[in-house]
Amino acid sequence: MNTNKRPRALDVNALQHPLIRRLVEMAAAAGGRGLLLVYPTETGWGQTCASGGEGRPPEFCKAIQSTVEGVKHCKMCHILMTVAACGGGPVDQRCHAGSIVMVAPVANDNSEALAILSSCIFADKKGWEEAQARGKKLGLDLTKLHESYLKLPRLGDEQRIAVRRIMEAISSSIELIRRNKELEIRVQEAGQTPRQPAMDLRRFLETTDWARLAKSGGGNRDAQAPLMIRVVCELIRQRPDLPLTVKELAAAARLTPNHFTTSFHHYTGQTFTGYLLDQRIARAKKLLSDLTLNIGEIARLVGYDDAGYFARRFRKATRLSPRTWRNRHSMDRSTGK
Repeated sequence: MNTNKRPRALDVNALQHPLIRRLVEMAAAAGGRGLLLVYPTETGWGQTCASGGEGRPPEFCKAIQSTVEGVKHCKMCHILMTVAACGGGPVDQRCHAGSIVMVAPVANDNSEALAILSSCIFADKKGWEEAQARGKKLGLDLTKLHESYLKLPRLGDEQRIAVRRIMEAISSSIELIRRNKELEIRVQEAGQTPRQPAMDLRRFLETTDWARLAKSGGGNRDAQAPLMIRVVCELIRQRPDLPLTVKELAAAARLTPNHFTTSFHHYTGQTFTGYLLDQRIARAKKLLSDLTLNIGEIARLVGYDDAGYFARRFRKATRLSPRTWRNRHSMDRSTGK
């Protein structure tokens, strides 16, 4: 792997995305795990916490990082684990201090070292021997270090599987958000309409490796459906203009179209087409407040090439034509209603 390669644009604010925050909360609830994003920069490496509440680093990690040398060791260890995972896939790795860390790569291939790491989970007797040796080198109180080591949570198999699934869902979500952002930048630079890069995003969805999630869950794809559905819903909320279809999304999720539609309805209470329409109408209402946009432009921005068809769909959903809705709500705003 060429880790010196100029990194793709990474907006670490992606961790503040509502979807990512929710998944981080789920990881904390499932196993009390804190999460860390490790990524390359133009001048070195960056690390950003994605945790809160129960997901804060355990006392053992805080003890190891209480010295300057300990912090350096941890950062280098995180980088090495990230590189290893991006070359070989999601793994549980023993850290330099003897405990176990769960690692899930974000990149879809090994061309870039970028991964989500968990805080430490309980390790075995051999792990304490390594922790003790590290503690001596760092000049730590070994009695207190041992106490904090013993307090590391013992995650059962089901908890590990749950946390790993969530971490992999976060990885896939970050990659999707990054790709979407890159496409938006390209569109702006090229002066294109938002619909023109749709096929690129569809190709990305078709190659997203959701099989990794199924594999980590013992092949139980039903268990992965809620996470996949949540990501699809977030994509639609961000880009309701994209010409996504059930067939394409089902293929990306390694599901049959029937399984996808059934799962989507079960977890959202709506059909896929109904949800997509709702998001398009919601976006259209916001755009109609911009009086510099004509109805045809708004139609294209929410996914309809035919302004007449858009108007009919809008009228059916709101009982008003787009122009009437705009005029009425413009009047409401001008009168302070």
